[in-house]
This record gives sequence, C-alpha cells and structure tokens, in this order.
Amino acid sequence: MEHEAARGCQVCDIHERNLGYDVTSLDPASGELRLIEVKGLAAATGSILLTPNERRVAEDRRDWYWLHVVTGGASAPALQEPVRDPARFPWREATKVQHYWPEANAMTKPMSLREDGAKYGGGDGAPEKRDGE
Repeated sequence: MEHEAARGCQVCDIHERNLGYDVTSLDPASGELRLIEVKGLAAATGSILLTPNERRVAEDRRDWYWLHVVTGGASAPALQEPVRDPARFPWREATKVQHYWPEANAMTKPMSLREDGAKYGGGDGAPEKRDGE
C-alpha cells in the first residue's frame, strides 16, 4: 500500500471481499487502475500459491492485474519488483489433500486370535528358558 501511495495513487485495501485481489490502486493523473494481489514469504525466496479465484481474475483482467511479492517478512520485509500480468507466465497446478480414506476391510474384519495348537517357546506350553534361568 505504501508503494502505491508513494506513486501518488489512491489505494484501497479490499482483501476481505474475496474478489481475487487484495488492493485497488488508481492513479488520478493517468486514470490507470491496478488490481493488486499481495503475497508474502517469510524467507528471502520461496514459492507462492494463488487461489483458483486469484488465477481466474489474473487471466480475465490481464491489463490491470498486478502481483506484488513481499519477501523476508519474518525479519526484513522487502517488496520485490511488482509483476504486471502474471498470467503470462507458466502456471503449475498445486493440489492439496482434501480427504483421507482407510481400507474398509481394516474396520469391518477385525483381527482374530486363533489357538490352533501352535505353542510358543519350548513346545510344551511353558515359556522358553534362556541360559541362566
């Protein structure tokens, strides 16, 4: 927000509206509108993830959509060079686990104990003796 205000723009934080971007920035002199998605990284490098909604808006509003990445958020936040039209770069799909399922047989056929005459140890039903016992 400070970066855009320093450019002389009127800036609004709208991240709570879930519109696919976090900030609007309007340059009153030129009329340029920017729809800005802000992503932060705790470290100096790393990967960012965009939601399906953010990607859709980035693709639909390519002339206005900007991506601002702030790195070093854990110690010394630094805005990297803002990226206009991030949809022009290749995107890879990130999948996340939504559900886990156990094997149904593990729950419907419980373990059973058998006594088929097999003896443990010495074969006479008594525990096997070790040296010195």
